[in-house]
Amino acid sequence: MASKRQTRDRIKIEARRLFAERGVEAVTVREIVKAAEAKNVGSLNYYFGSKEELISELLTDIFSEMSASWLEGMSLLDRNGGPSTVRDVVEVIVRYCDLSCLSDPSPTASRFLASVMFTRRRMVQDVLDRMHFVVFAKLLQRIAEMRGEIPMPVMRQRLIFVAWYFVSALSAVEVDRANRKRNAVWLDYDPLLNLIDTATGLIEAPVTVPEAVDGGGSPIVASK
Repeated sequence: MASKRQTRDRIKIEARRLFAERGVEAVTVREIVKAAEAKNVGSLNYYFGSKEELISELLTDIFSEMSASWLEGMSLLDRNGGPSTVRDVVEVIVRYCDLSCLSDPSPTASRFLASVMFTRRRMVQDVLDRMHFVVFAKLLQRIAEMRGEIPMPVMRQRLIFVAWYFVSALSAVEVDRANRKRNAVWLDYDPLLNLIDTATGLIEAPVTVPEAVDGGGSPIVASK
């Protein structure tokens, strides 16, 4: 007979899997309880209070472990003299955000995060505020400081772009990890290395100054 802890953990694992595969809106409490082989529909409410509280706890688990991992990567970078390029910081974000190293290593975390970010943005922000989730913010701040010539309004948008890009790109890689038959497109070249390169390029792309145009009427692109 499963203990209360085992049942609780199983509900979380199965819920995250179903949310990843189908999205948080499409999955019912009944489906989660059935997948977890719990006693009845009331089991989820007994352990978590509601579906929304379950989603919040899953978010908290992921953010807590990611934050600890990023802190480790940032500390190692600082002990080695600190970052010298934007790419150094992006590499910490990507390499130390290996979601397969979470306490639940099943390939579901990225897709779950993507689904919640699209449908529960307020919940995500509330969880981050409650956790005082500052490590990721400090990594992004370092990027902004290293490219101080990029106007702050532009940089703020790019950092939002890159955060969504990380989640979306890692979700695409995760789908392949979840499949039994691997797709060669993810095996022919290291996707995390490619993610680091392209995310760095997104941040460091030339800035178009819309107010300035050359003699031919084309926008002038600011140099790096």
